[in-house]
Amino acid sequence: MLRLGYFLSLLVALTLACSGIANPVEPVQAIATEAPTSIPKSTETPTQEAAQLPELQNSALVDFYDPVRDPADDLAQAIVIAQKENKRIMLELGGDWCIWCKYMDEFYKTHPDVLQARVEYYVLVKINVSEENANEEFLSQFPEAAGYPHIYILESDGTFLHSQNTVDLEDGADSYVPEVFMAFLQKWALGN
Repeated sequence: MLRLGYFLSLLVALTLACSGIANPVEPVQAIATEAPTSIPKSTETPTQEAAQLPELQNSALVDFYDPVRDPADDLAQAIVIAQKENKRIMLELGGDWCIWCKYMDEFYKTHPDVLQARVEYYVLVKINVSEENANEEFLSQFPEAAGYPHIYILESDGTFLHSQNTVDLEDGADSYVPEVFMAFLQKWALGN
């Protein structure tokens, strides 16, 4: 285990040196969240686990498309958070290769009211879909995505509620329609 920790530290240091990343916190966090399989299952109750959950920035448990993440583990953690915060879960499928995924990220940045609605109503988990890892086994439990990005809305307990083709939210150019996107978020918010 000590060798693994040394190796991961060395890998992070080399990655930072080669990439020129100014903030080393994010890569370290990503590596730390990828290793739960070597840690024994906790005997804590869900209430104790929820108290130890990370504070989410902009309601996102996972706000990047990472081919090495396990979406089943991410969903399990999102369920605990969603139940604690009385929210639903938004799974966003896509990848770094997807231009409309990038447009969606930019759309949230330029429409803080829409982002605030997502923060209020949902726990976001981005799921990578790429040649490197299509996450087919995990995604087989949901209807097939029509394209990318694609959104699934889940109940706070992980029960599937809705499959959203994001083409229906687009403006036809290079963004999304704020009123249509907001109506979609509000329609599937908990309590509606």
